[in-house]
Amino acid sequence: MKTVIGLGSAGCNVAELFENQEGYNVKLIDAEIEGDANCISVPARKSSEEYEETFPDISKQLEDCGDRVFLILGGSGKISGASLKLLKQLKRKEINVVYIKPDISILGNVATLQEKVVYNVFQEYARSGMFNKVYLINNSDIENILGDIPIIGYYEAINKIIFNAINTFFILEATKPVIDNSNPPKEISRICTFGVYDLEKNIEKLFYPFNMIDDKCYNFFINENSLKNDGKLFKLIKERMKEKIADITKISYKIFSSSNDINYCYVTVYSRKIQE
Repeated sequence: MKTVIGLGSAGCNVAELFENQEGYNVKLIDAEIEGDANCISVPARKSSEEYEETFPDISKQLEDCGDRVFLILGGSGKISGASLKLLKQLKRKEINVVYIKPDISILGNVATLQEKVVYNVFQEYARSGMFNKVYLINNSDIENILGDIPIIGYYEAINKIIFNAINTFFILEATKPVIDNSNPPKEISRICTFGVYDLEKNIEKLFYPFNMIDDKCYNFFINENSLKNDGKLFKLIKERMKEKIADITKISYKIFSSSNDINYCYVTVYSRKIQE
């Protein structure tokens, strides 16, 4: 059982999408949240400092969390100040943080400073090994991937693509590939992001603009008809992968069978470098 915890409205909106999927234990933590037993309400506070100082002991409500936890949160919410207090209550678990970076150009000074602190702390903690991984996601980059999005349904569309990437990541771990030309990322490469890649157009778009990438793995999902009948596809994949080899970046790929009519590819990116 995989545990997904949403902290604050941004994190909860993504985490609750996992409630309809089998094999997930979902916890939603926010100020004065209402809902079923999976919802954990904490008192509303006026600042991130107050959330950090007064965050309650909810360890009993987290007792059913598995050994592996994914915490999803947005950087602009005041409650993100309580994130480290929350993680301390998840002792001896493998901690993975999915950090959703807001558009800081529209944040006030206080919110911008708060976001910067949380953003840097999570990366430092991951690089030091206190967390297993931190996955950085930028709402602005997601918007660029989706193109024009109407106002109604804007955040729902962004949340859905974040959910799909995380859920696909878990599916990859449990699925045997048809072709596996991958290597595990370096142990020190703990700062990560996701991305999408269009094989035909040779266009790649990451969920966060990374500097100094150590490892990059392309996960191709190919329908049965293409796997059996397209004699040029494997050659094209290999050629594209060779083109992407760089001096400091290790490129690998996997090919999976898919029931989807459309072929697609998710990318996972790993770096040891703190992203500024």
